[in-house]
Amino acid sequence: MKAQRIIGAVGVLLAGTTAATGASAAIDIHFDGGLATPAAGYTIVDTFDDATGLTGTNFQIKVPPADGNGAPPANSIPSGTPYLSVLAGGSATYTFATPVSSFQFDWGSIDAYNTLTINGTSQAIVVPGSNFINPANGDQGADATNGRFTVTGTEGELFTSVTFSSTGNSFEVDNLAVRSAVPEPATWAMMLLGFGSLGVAIRRKPKPAMRIRYA
Repeated sequence: MKAQRIIGAVGVLLAGTTAATGASAAIDIHFDGGLATPAAGYTIVDTFDDATGLTGTNFQIKVPPADGNGAPPANSIPSGTPYLSVLAGGSATYTFATPVSSFQFDWGSIDAYNTLTINGTSQAIVVPGSNFINPANGDQGADATNGRFTVTGTEGELFTSVTFSSTGNSFEVDNLAVRSAVPEPATWAMMLLGFGSLGVAIRRKPKPAMRIRYA
């Protein structure tokens, strides 16, 4: 299948106010239609074989074939395995063991009534057909509605959890994967400076410590 890639950014919701997204956007999203999770550099943390690690209401761990409560993401590998299906009025939250700078998952048969809430340094809400432009018609086999969805933080943005919710049947998810947080350039510089100073200190002969007392 030919992959369709959609790249965009979402506004950050802070205290109920939507901040415009520009060159310094904190959260970037992109969708690779027909491609499977994980991409290079990502590690799967949940295959949704069971409900371990999930909190919420009205969701199921399902197995194929498709029925009225869900359909497996067409792009997910391997096929035929369990997946998460969030039913009408339900939600499921996954909390990362440690904050991450990027995560991705297989999103199946995307619908306009699915909602993705990204929690972390700030919060963002992704709505298919709105700030995430795609067909959002629930097609269970098309690349445009079945693919790898990636969320990446910029400017130091870190994510602590993600919530899948839906007002209709269903929001189908598989293979949640993460990329560990990478130190900012300034942090790397401080670390290298510290290592260099430590090396110099080791090579020098110890001197008596000088105590300074402030009144």
